[in-house]
Amino acid sequence: KQWYQRRVAITAGNLSRSSSLIMGDANEMKDGFSLFDKVGDNNIEASQIGDVMRAFGINPTNAQIQKAIEGIDPAGKKRIGFNRFMPVFETVKGASKPMTFEDYVEGMKVFDRDLVGYLNSGELRHLLTFMGEKLTDEEVDQIFAGLEDDNGNVQYDELIRRLMKDA
Repeated sequence: KQWYQRRVAITAGNLSRSSSLIMGDANEMKDGFSLFDKVGDNNIEASQIGDVMRAFGINPTNAQIQKAIEGIDPAGKKRIGFNRFMPVFETVKGASKPMTFEDYVEGMKVFDRDLVGYLNSGELRHLLTFMGEKLTDEEVDQIFAGLEDDNGNVQYDELIRRLMKDA
């Protein structure tokens, strides 16, 4: 269960953010950091700092992200390693409030065009299997187990409750 919660939370940096990802274990954080390394050199683009912070469960403001990027590289083009990222992360984490259930629901409303409280499971499955860190169909099946109604919809508040409870 833990593996998909962490992967969903990282994937859902695009959908929602899990405060359970504020990890104390440096090795787990290094692993999470490396998911954003597109080159394979154990570094990320400075412009990715906000995405990585959100994946680790904090919700920095745009101003906090911009200040962090300017502190590392004013042009935002430099690649930085985990050891340069961590002090910036810790500073922003201290100033950020954790995401609440309501914050997650607001994030899901972006995909709920009619504001009916549910999303088509096919569309949500597509987001989870093709955006961010892609989940497998089996992983999505486990996440959706017991949440899909007869019309193929998922109430996203229940999905969020499940993920927050299991986190």
